[in-house]
Amino acid sequence: MAINTSKGIKRYFETLWKLINIRFKNNPDYYILGFRGYELFWAVRIVTLGKTLIFDHMMSPYDSLINERKTVNKRSFMEKLIFFYEKNILASADIILTDTEIHKNFFQELFTINEKKIVAIPVGADEVLFHEFQRTPELGTSSKFEVLFYGTFLPLHGIDIILSAALKIAHLPIHFTLIGGDQDNQYVKLIKQYPAKNISHINWVEFEKIPELISSADIGLGGPFGNTGQAHRVITGKTMQFLAMRKLVIIGKIPSEYGFKDKLNCLIVSQGNADELADAISWAFAHKGIIGQIGTHGFYLYQERFSIQQISKKLEGIFNQ
Repeated sequence: MAINTSKGIKRYFETLWKLINIRFKNNPDYYILGFRGYELFWAVRIVTLGKTLIFDHMMSPYDSLINERKTVNKRSFMEKLIFFYEKNILASADIILTDTEIHKNFFQELFTINEKKIVAIPVGADEVLFHEFQRTPELGTSSKFEVLFYGTFLPLHGIDIILSAALKIAHLPIHFTLIGGDQDNQYVKLIKQYPAKNISHINWVEFEKIPELISSADIGLGGPFGNTGQAHRVITGKTMQFLAMRKLVIIGKIPSEYGFKDKLNCLIVSQGNADELADAISWAFAHKGIIGQIGTHGFYLYQERFSIQQISKKLEGIFNQ
């Protein structure tokens, strides 16, 4: 594996050097260019000429910049440039991986890609880290019903929806811990203005510590709740992690169910709806005795559809083509 250990611009040269050594020493038939491979794509394409290059396209820079974050204006020169760059990367890749069939259809239509090139593979979870273990008192006290969210505070996550929901049930002994976002993030600024005392915000937690926090929470907010275009096409990584740890997770409704059943293996709410989210959390609080059972059913769904074993089977299908 060509994994960098350095930071900054040096990481690109380090990764490419390792990749070149792998090409000459091992000469693999398949190469997988992982997340954020857009910066290195054309150099990697040259190094891997004559071999199958599989490109991880779990998110679209074009969609993120133009439609989600809206940092680039539509119909501008920069918008056309980003679209051209991404479209040509996808055209040059031999196989494209994405996370859901909805995303697959979206990319196929947006960039006019042959559907046979795109394979939907679930995100899954690091099962060495994310597995059930004894609950710890990391979050608050045992008298509080703990709700956990962590993420990068992007528009699709719906932090504003979470805050509105929390305010609606501030009279209940329910505590929210929100992890993520830097001081300049618009949603972090919203948290600072939040009038109630049932929310704690932490800017950063090491990834290896996340399982402990999940184990000490009563429910996890998998989302997404943002009601954006991307939010309706994804199943979040944190949802997978909650499922893998048998933790009850609240998810935002997307067009395809993927086996999710409300009050059977998760709780499902409409996106962009703070009332439904508040009601779901209140329901979980009132039914503490069965949320563990729902979490267990969620784990069974994870094993059946999203586990490393299921991902391996899908990859085997690619390699055996």
